[in-house]
Amino acid sequence: MDASIFREWLLNVGQREGYSRIAHVICELLLRLKAVGLVEGNSFHMPISQAELADATGMTPVHVNRVLQSLRNNGLIHTNRRQIIIPDWQKLQEAGEFDSLYLHLKMTNYSQAGFILTRLYKIN
Repeated sequence: MDASIFREWLLNVGQREGYSRIAHVICELLLRLKAVGLVEGNSFHMPISQAELADATGMTPVHVNRVLQSLRNNGLIHTNRRQIIIPDWQKLQEAGEFDSLYLHLKMTNYSQAGFILTRLYKIN
């Protein structure tokens, strides 16, 4: 499982354009947070700052901000402070070239998803 996640992140950082890269991360966050019960509908609290998102994706904070603005302008996300709302899940997945199979998540497997989420995002 770790190898498939590692491969996907190498692809994300090394091959995708910034727009697709950020859309992909938002898709992954939604599913990981949903697996541990931290999503209402298609809305969640962003657990990291734009600067941390920039570090994680190999982008500058300014570029991340511009990409988030583009995602908002294209109707793929809505934001309210650190709340992310995804009005069209299918379109966001397409923008991020996202296929969740690499995560090996089952929405009923809360302990495994929680462990992964805790490791990746250092949630205590």
